[in-house]
Amino acid sequence: MLIGIVIVATLLMVVILVMMRKHYLKKITHLREEIKVFKNSNEYQEEAVVIFSENFEVLSANRSAKKLLQLEPYRQGEVADKAIKFQEGKSEIFTLSEIIDKYTQITKGTIRLDNISMLIEDHKKSVNVYIDHSKWNSQDSYICVFQDISSELLESELKKQFGEVDFLTNLPSQFQASRDINQLVITAQRENKKISFFLFGIDNFENMKSSFGFGYTNSLLKNFAEFLKNLDNDKRSSYRLESDNFLYIVEDIISEDEVIEIGYELNKNLVSFFSSRSKDRELSFSIGSVIFPDHGRNSSKLIDHAYIALMESKKDPKSSIALFKKEQFGVRDNEKKLVEEIKSGLKNREFEVYYQPIIDLRSTSIVGAEALVRWNHPELGLLMPNRFIRLAEESGLIVGIGEFVIEEVISQHKKWLEEGLESVEISVNLSARELLEYQLAEKLEQLFKESSVNPSFFNLDMSEEDAMKDMVKTDYEFSILQDIGVNLSLDHFGTSGSSIDQLQKLPIHTLKVDRSILKNIDRNYYHQETFKAIVVLAHALSMKVVAEGIETKEQYEVLQNLGCDRAQGHIFSKPAPALEFQALLKGK
Repeated sequence: MLIGIVIVATLLMVVILVMMRKHYLKKITHLREEIKVFKNSNEYQEEAVVIFSENFEVLSANRSAKKLLQLEPYRQGEVADKAIKFQEGKSEIFTLSEIIDKYTQITKGTIRLDNISMLIEDHKKSVNVYIDHSKWNSQDSYICVFQDISSELLESELKKQFGEVDFLTNLPSQFQASRDINQLVITAQRENKKISFFLFGIDNFENMKSSFGFGYTNSLLKNFAEFLKNLDNDKRSSYRLESDNFLYIVEDIISEDEVIEIGYELNKNLVSFFSSRSKDRELSFSIGSVIFPDHGRNSSKLIDHAYIALMESKKDPKSSIALFKKEQFGVRDNEKKLVEEIKSGLKNREFEVYYQPIIDLRSTSIVGAEALVRWNHPELGLLMPNRFIRLAEESGLIVGIGEFVIEEVISQHKKWLEEGLESVEISVNLSARELLEYQLAEKLEQLFKESSVNPSFFNLDMSEEDAMKDMVKTDYEFSILQDIGVNLSLDHFGTSGSSIDQLQKLPIHTLKVDRSILKNIDRNYYHQETFKAIVVLAHALSMKVVAEGIETKEQYEVLQNLGCDRAQGHIFSKPAPALEFQALLKGK
């Protein structure tokens, strides 16, 4: 009996063990599958994952790591530490082991480094780095995760330049406005509806920038954006186009009378809104309005015509709003014709560079010249820049004109050197659009190299107003230009209220003081004191001062006494063609 019980118990135990074995085999198989899936997911995940030994031998690396760190040459067991280097900002360069040693003293946990530069041979990447101490096959090791963010930074930079959101006001930008308008137009056309567009401008905005500074006007623009945001709904939307110009779109309108009524109501609310925030200053606004489809059938036409209406509104102080009129098409057609003629003029090389001497006020000798473009129009004769520069800037043709001037000036400078003439510094005017749209530094570097001329004899002038519109972009582009050796100037200085802090940040060589400050300087004590302060400031910042538009001997003498470095104007010479300026150089 006892033997039977033992046999039954033994058989029962065997059955239980078999069942348990099957259960655990199934569980082990499942775990193996999970591990396999985990390994595969790790192999194909975007982050680069590498396991290093204590001696920084590569123990394991997924595909992303092999691609990012160029680990193909490394087989398991080879050391990779020396080939991977890091740089924080503009600091010295560290190896991975040095980074770990440095940060282990600070934190005993995970080491995390955001937006650090990784250098592998000749390649540079922006990465986020995460480093943890771990075990691998019973030995101490480091698990390192490298997250490549180069594309994110590039996208961020592109959004700054061509982004959908305006940096200052956080309203949708001009780029986004164009896209949205074209989409709205498609819908409105299908549903046979009308849309009204209101383009706002702040009256005397440029004067306010000069008088009260950028801090005040930037605050003004932010408040304007706040006013419009509060009005937005599913049928109304707002955008910032440029400077003080805001666009407000109202869908499903019925008539021109309704548009005018909405415009007056908007203006009244605007005045009330700002009165409660700025009791010490009275503000006024102008509005240009257009209607789809009456005044245009795409974003380009509608915005274009809204600007024309805005200009009409500004001309009439009695009215705060102007609706675009079809008879204004004629004015625009004439401008379009002139734009086409500018294109033709560039192609046929009708433009010419004139040179106005810049005089050293101590030695009274010619030390430089400002390059000024002229247009030898086949029908209208010699045209001054005021006849075509505005249209060239609006149409983007200013880039082509600027390229012509720079190539011509460098070529002419080389000819003068070959003829044995003493080198003088040539200043070339530069617009904001050229700086941002034209690969200027790259082009200049190539021209200097091909012509074998010294970049230090060339000076690029940008107006104070353009330079201060976006200090981040200006500083970045100016730094690149400085690196290739050219000098940089702020033109029309004294008209846009730049601060000392802003001047210190820019790599400026010269301040060219606007003629508005120099007017009657021989008789106006206030202008003398203002100019004297500019000279003291410029010299403290190691900059030269050039006075523009000097017409009389009295002005000349006052500027000498006030410590001005250089001057230009008709008292010395009018702008002259290259051969005439060359004669002046020979006779100096």
